Amino acid sequence: MQWKRIGAIIAISTDEMVFTFFFFVVLPLFNIKLPLSVYGCIMAVLIGKDLIVVRLIWNVVVKPPETGMEALVGKIGVAITDIDADSSGTVQIANELWNAHSVHPIRKGERVRILSVDGLSLNVEPAVGVQ
Repeated sequence: MQWKRIGAIIAISTDEMVFTFFFFVVLPLFNIKLPLSVYGCIMAVLIGKDLIVVRLIWNVVVKPPETGMEALVGKIGVAITDIDADSSGTVQIANELWNAHSVHPIRKGERVRILSVDGLSLNVEPAVGVQ
């Protein structure tokens, strides 16, 4: 996740870096002198634009996955069969049946919380206090 943030910051601040290079390197090569207030105003507009863009796309960057196996972690389901520490059982998550393993014994009808996904099996624990 940290690398996504660093990449996003670099991508979003690219226009400011290009403008700064253009203002302080390219324009002086052509003997064009502009006051720093022009630079400040343009930078303020670019930074304001970046703040708006970041606000709009931030939820997409940090939002947890909604599909795929990763989306199952943390969800609550119901044990369809008994699950013992040494054997697997079946749990229902939404409208799907999954093989499940647990280090704690779980009885049929108990609520379970998904800890992780291991191939096509789920590692679950009893979901205490969940209705």
